[in-house]
Amino acid sequence: MGISNVRITRVLVQVALTAMSFAVIGLCLNASADFQDKKRLVEKLLPGGQLEGQSIVGCGIALSIACINIIIFSFWNSLYILKDKCPQAIRKRFPEAFSSKAMSAAVIFLTPINIAQSYFTATGRAHASSTLLPDETVERMVEFSGESLEFKDRVIVVDYTVISWIIWLTLIAGICLEISKFSRAEYGETEKERPRA
Repeated sequence: MGISNVRITRVLVQVALTAMSFAVIGLCLNASADFQDKKRLVEKLLPGGQLEGQSIVGCGIALSIACINIIIFSFWNSLYILKDKCPQAIRKRFPEAFSSKAMSAAVIFLTPINIAQSYFTATGRAHASSTLLPDETVERMVEFSGESLEFKDRVIVVDYTVISWIIWLTLIAGICLEISKFSRAEYGETEKERPRA
């Protein structure tokens, strides 16, 4: 495996992280819009009705922010990986081991968010209430409607929870690739790659 093959693999990891991060952001936005629609429906159908689910909404916002950071890191990591092909002015700006440090920071930031997101998805539920009706009546009405307030029954929430863990695993694999001997200039051909004629 030559240096250019390793470089391609390293860049593909960054592309995969970017694509999955965009997917998570889109799914979080879609889930938020779906929750707002359900909230309006509860307010319309129940007198003084409210639907609360701040835990999952907060985790979705934090996860979206983490994914935006990963997208930014992935862009800079790609430049770092391809820095041999960049002008000298760009090459000087990157500290040594920039890519592995950036991905490590993303893992540290993403881990507690993923744990909280997984916990709320597995055990949490939205809470429907009314200012005019007792909670037991509201719960019976929700059961009678056939709608589930459990977060684990919302496919879109489960989807972005699973994808966020795949991002986490990809970050770990990317860190391992970056700190391996295959990512160092000493590995393989030590001469700078020459353009093919």
